[in-house]
Amino acid sequence: MADYTPESGPVPKGIDLTHGIIRSTYNGRNTTVGEAIVRRLSPHRNGKITAYDQELLLPASAPDTLRELHVLVALYEQQLLPEQKDLLGITTVRFDHALPAHRQWELARVWAHASFTARGLPVELVHHIPGLSGRKHKPHLHALWPVRVLNGATFGAFSDVDRRGKGTPVAG
Repeated sequence: MADYTPESGPVPKGIDLTHGIIRSTYNGRNTTVGEAIVRRLSPHRNGKITAYDQELLLPASAPDTLRELHVLVALYEQQLLPEQKDLLGITTVRFDHALPAHRQWELARVWAHASFTARGLPVELVHHIPGLSGRKHKPHLHALWPVRVLNGATFGAFSDVDRRGKGTPVAG
């Protein structure tokens, strides 16, 4: 599923987090916004959503017509700039196995609202619990967001939450 290079740099103590930018081309392969999101919703690539949970969170100014993920993705892809290479930001947060799934989800929602929607960024949360499939990997959550701020129904300026060190995916 590798379609980005995680950013290396300081991470707040006690947080198991990786962050990066999904670009339109990675290792010679082209991708779209929709394809990048589907890879997280259906990691086994069988066409079925196998994520434990998923939800789209919108900034306060977003119209209700954007509540459906496919509508938001279509609008964003329509408004991509001709030479835009950066498509989506992605942050993955890993949780301890002992933390109940409902608690992981609620912590992630609060964090996503503070870190993304409060900055005008819609964010798709995708929760995976590999242990349910017999895997040892930690439960984790992917936050995927457009790299451009949503103003009403228009994607405008590039966000300060990017891999260039100007912003951080952790609100504080």
